[in-house]
Amino acid sequence: MRNNFKKILIVVPIILFLCMSYMGTIVRAEDKVNQTSTDISNNENQTNTNIANTQNDNKTNTTNNKSTNSTSNNSEQSQSSENVSETENSSAVKKEENPLTENISGWKNINGKLYYATKDGIVKEKGWFKEKDENPNVKNDNEYYLDEDHSAITGWKEIHKSWYYFDEVGVKQTGWKYIKYNWYYLDKDGIMQTGWIKGDGNRYYFNDEGVMSIGKKYIDDKWYFFGATGILQTGFYINQGKLYYSENDGTMSANEWVKTRSSKYYIKADSSAITGNAIIDNVAERFDDNGKYIGPGDVKEHLFIKYLSVGNADCAFIKLPSGETALIDTGTPESSQDVINFLKQQNLKKDDGKGVVDYIIITHAHSDHIGGLASILENFNVKKVYMPEIAKMKDWYSNIEVTEENRANVEMMKIDYNVYNDAVKAMKDKNLEFTNTKKGEFIDKDNVLQFVESDKNFGPIGTPQIVADYWGVNENSAIVFLNYGDLKALFAADMEWNSEKDFWKSDLLQGKQIDVLKVSHHGYDTSSTPDFVRYLKPIMGVISRDKDGSTKGIAYKNLVSNGVTIYETSAKDGVSIYATPENWTVGK
Repeated sequence: MRNNFKKILIVVPIILFLCMSYMGTIVRAEDKVNQTSTDISNNENQTNTNIANTQNDNKTNTTNNKSTNSTSNNSEQSQSSENVSETENSSAVKKEENPLTENISGWKNINGKLYYATKDGIVKEKGWFKEKDENPNVKNDNEYYLDEDHSAITGWKEIHKSWYYFDEVGVKQTGWKYIKYNWYYLDKDGIMQTGWIKGDGNRYYFNDEGVMSIGKKYIDDKWYFFGATGILQTGFYINQGKLYYSENDGTMSANEWVKTRSSKYYIKADSSAITGNAIIDNVAERFDDNGKYIGPGDVKEHLFIKYLSVGNADCAFIKLPSGETALIDTGTPESSQDVINFLKQQNLKKDDGKGVVDYIIITHAHSDHIGGLASILENFNVKKVYMPEIAKMKDWYSNIEVTEENRANVEMMKIDYNVYNDAVKAMKDKNLEFTNTKKGEFIDKDNVLQFVESDKNFGPIGTPQIVADYWGVNENSAIVFLNYGDLKALFAADMEWNSEKDFWKSDLLQGKQIDVLKVSHHGYDTSSTPDFVRYLKPIMGVISRDKDGSTKGIAYKNLVSNGVTIYETSAKDGVSIYATPENWTVGK
């Protein structure tokens, strides 16, 4: 009993000691928590104070910057500053919610624009910018360009007369870049390249917009061909299954013989090598399936076209494989003797001792198209003459009061009307009448020539009003389509914008593409609209005009930019084309 009492006396103090120790530990822990909360609160207050000071400093700086900038920049920078301030205030709120979060430098998307932010806020720089200059820990050398509102530029930007491209996150690009379906080349400094570029032993060409050239391109008055990867082609090469040839400097060869060590080839107007039979400068030649010359050809029939040199006028002679002949327009009264001399050299069929012209098509009644008709009727037996009823001349001048301002226009209409009446009289003297043209109607017995105009009367065009009816005749011209063997040609008379638009929108060729285009209205800028040219897709265009009228205006540029090689009737004694069922060639 005594021993048990002693044990109790020993155990109870120990238990009391342990309880006191435990209570002391709890008190000290609570004190430490209270102290920590106090420290955090103080730090939070200090942080908020720093943020507020930073914001005030930034606003002060922004205000100072605004005062030195132009009015146009004020509104942009004001909006930018408001956006930045809102973002910074949002950051402050987040820090209050999570005060232990660190402020890390980096790009921030604010209202769809990229800004670079540090612990001090948005970087207020303009111009070239490298992230590593603000953050040494960044391991890239990416370069950016900051706009007036300090946001990073994306896309194309002209800087000091050079163009640069920045990707979707603002990084300046270099090297080859495929942008919106086009290839570009940006040098080591990021500058967009134009003109000729050499790389990997190949040559490329980039136009004024920096786009890499592909296909047939007209550069400095020469034609070049670039493959699908942009490489300039030289020597023999294959394009769409056909053999082509370009010189060592890349210029496309045309209308000439090319010799190799063991063979020779003839290169056509489109730079492709002839295969099969062809007429070359009125001589029949033959080539194998690979384009190699074999020897004299065996050509039983062929077609011949001559676009005559008649000044700023139209006249084309066609000798069909059947032996029938046709004239499309007759030039001016002044050029009629040249046309007569040419026809007398063409070994025409004879009737009553005179050469026979089976068909004459007067596309419209202006004097530069109908002017030679009277003389031709006098010197040859003409079987049939076509002219659209809606393209005839009328007296549009007699009731006009002549002034100094309109005198030239009145005189022009008077002269043309007199020339037209001379042609009408000559027709009556030969007991001939004009046959109206009709869309879709064939002209010759072998259906090589066909009218393809819309038959619409487009009415008056242009200014001044007194000549609107006169010029409207151009739009009502007869249009002739030639389809023989490998050759498809269009004689576009004096079509202008309205009739050209109607032609392609109505698909009057029913999906056919042409090889040779007699360019509308002597190459004037009122014709050869881009959509019309793209619809036809001609390889070659013949412009009938004199040397003084040769210009490289809008129409000319529309043609060459769409791959059309231009031939001028005034450059030599007209332009000749020979066609067999297999090939067509341009004579020298």
